[in-house]
Amino acid sequence: MISRNNKSNLKVHKLFYYLFLGFLMFLSTEVYAQGLGDTDLSRVRSADISDAQLKSFIQRGEKEGISHTQAMEMAKARGLSPSVAAQLMQRAQQLQTESNTPTNGGPVLRDDTVSYQPIEPIPAHASAATQDGPMIFGRSLFRGGDQSFEPAMNIPTPVNYVLGPGDELVVDIWGATSNLHQLEVGPEGTVTIDNLGPIYVHGLTIEEADRRIIENLKQLYRGLRPGEAGQNTFARVSLGRVRSIQVTVIGEVETPGTYTVSSLATVFNALYKAGGPNRIGSFRQVEIIRNNTILKTLDIYDLLLRGDQTNNVSLQDQDVIRVATIQNRVEVSGQVRRPGLYEITDEETLAQLIEFTGDYTDEAYTGQVRVKRNTEKEFKMLTVEQSDFNNFPLYNGDVIEVDRILDRFANRVSISGAVWRPGDFELTEGMMLSELIAMADGVKPDVFRSRAVINRLTENFDYSIVSFNVDQVLNSPDSYDIQLQPEDQVIIKSIHEMREEMTVSLGGEVRERGRYQYRQGMTLEDLILMADGFLSSASEARIEVNRRILGEALPDQRGSELAEIFVFGVERDLSLAGSAKRFELKPFDQVYVRARPDYHVQDKIRIEGQVMFPGEYTLSDRNERISDLIRRAGGLTDEAYAKGATMLRSHKQLERVDTDVELGAHLVIDKEGDVQNFIGINMPEIIKNPGTMMIFSCAPVMWYAFLPNCRPSGCPAAYCAILKSVTTNGSA
Repeated sequence: MISRNNKSNLKVHKLFYYLFLGFLMFLSTEVYAQGLGDTDLSRVRSADISDAQLKSFIQRGEKEGISHTQAMEMAKARGLSPSVAAQLMQRAQQLQTESNTPTNGGPVLRDDTVSYQPIEPIPAHASAATQDGPMIFGRSLFRGGDQSFEPAMNIPTPVNYVLGPGDELVVDIWGATSNLHQLEVGPEGTVTIDNLGPIYVHGLTIEEADRRIIENLKQLYRGLRPGEAGQNTFARVSLGRVRSIQVTVIGEVETPGTYTVSSLATVFNALYKAGGPNRIGSFRQVEIIRNNTILKTLDIYDLLLRGDQTNNVSLQDQDVIRVATIQNRVEVSGQVRRPGLYEITDEETLAQLIEFTGDYTDEAYTGQVRVKRNTEKEFKMLTVEQSDFNNFPLYNGDVIEVDRILDRFANRVSISGAVWRPGDFELTEGMMLSELIAMADGVKPDVFRSRAVINRLTENFDYSIVSFNVDQVLNSPDSYDIQLQPEDQVIIKSIHEMREEMTVSLGGEVRERGRYQYRQGMTLEDLILMADGFLSSASEARIEVNRRILGEALPDQRGSELAEIFVFGVERDLSLAGSAKRFELKPFDQVYVRARPDYHVQDKIRIEGQVMFPGEYTLSDRNERISDLIRRAGGLTDEAYAKGATMLRSHKQLERVDTDVELGAHLVIDKEGDVQNFIGINMPEIIKNPGTMMIFSCAPVMWYAFLPNCRPSGCPAAYCAILKSVTTNGSA
């Protein structure tokens, strides 16, 4: 997958390809198997491109999200003259202004008579096949999207730079006379200065050309006398614009071909343009061939491992770079910092290979490595001890595996439980249990002193138990101390871990019912306080405390008593009386605050339909009847159909469900649910003889309704009631 930065770079490259493809027709350079990044723009002139072409290029760049300002900056980095860039920038801004102004047509300054359709180049790095299998060491050097290995242009001219056709020399004259000469080395290898003959500089270094040109300039400037007395005119020769050269990259590279590069380019610059060595290309044998002779052999590992660029020579025109096929490659896996495929020479050993990988990881087993080697018929395994690493030769196809250290400790003991510093500790020779407890800063006050254990690993990797008395080990180590062994696990319990969780429960008429943690010395008043006090329904008569009976009597000596019951009274203000206030609770006590016998929450009943004042009413008396409720509701309206009145009552009922279990036994489950019953009432009789039917007596929930808008004749049952829930404690 191409990263966001790579996508941005591809956009810029695309734009430049469009922008300067027309320029390439002007250049006398053959462009073969290369993208835009390989194009040298040093010879481009503003007049070589028409307004129509420039406008088209700008529009394409805008579609790519690249402004013409960014385009020109990148073009200058490719060798475009600043003056030419300024001219193109001015024309681009003018064209953009004109395109934003509506016109009916105007004259075209220049028209392009050549019509062509550019083909988008595919960068060598983007077209490279996705690497499968182990990483090839060094291959990522040529896959980075943010690095280009472009030669630096804004640097002093190298003293060993050799001039050739296409280079530009700048001669500055100052002192008694000032002048500036910009001299381009012609195809014949000469530069020409007015009033002087051609000066041959081809093949000279910049220093040699400096001396030769100044020697000729003495004929024009009398005061130019380097190193002599009376000199009043001075001159300096520098390199202005460098030429482009062609190099050919062949062999096992991603994109072999001929490339146009700067004359300052090195072998790495050309290799990067070609995508670097492919999956079978050698990183150790890159040959630079000049005039049909191998000039240098570059080992890329020198740069990767040591930063050595001794053989990264500057290229010259028509140089050939050949990447050979790998001869010996081995794979390193396991606990090394850079596992992958490495190319080796015949002289390199296993120790050097480990250095190539960046050395071992923190968890590597360094005592030995395993080597899987190919033979003529089959594989074979070799085990190489660390002492033999420097002498062990490697062969093509070897697979070296570095193991992880064992997940165990040679001298570990651990302690946990009721000590101040539990954890793992170093086992020293002859170490005793009391020493380990001391290293853990001793036991805590709540330690269970009578017994603790050591889990000990046996010879067959099973665990055995060694028990001890904590007090005996601490107070009499000479008699009871135990010598520790590797992987011993000392477990010392707390008294809180050795007993059941102690709680007390509180229920009834308190604000927060539930289970509370028992605390020594807890009183009944403390428990009521933890429950946020009484409810208003709490009884003044009694609070019950149920206590477990703890005994060890034999079966024939047991009594019938199952629990002790304590009853306490409550003051009028719901505060505890003196005896209850001082009553101390014990673990597992169950406290229950009873409700007042006469305490009753208001019951409501709802009447709907053809009464004067329908709605909810609160029952005021246990003996209140339907006739009383109708009277409170203002009586029936003139449209009321009394014979159709009905009453709905809801109450709880247990439902019996038959269930078959797996063993075939018959099981009956009582299931609680709400049940609603319609109760027929004789409303005309109730009105005629009030007091004949009570509203409630014992049902917990009831419904009551009148038939709305019914007529005496043929009223269907579906319209006989409007039902709404009410809560009550009685029955009709």
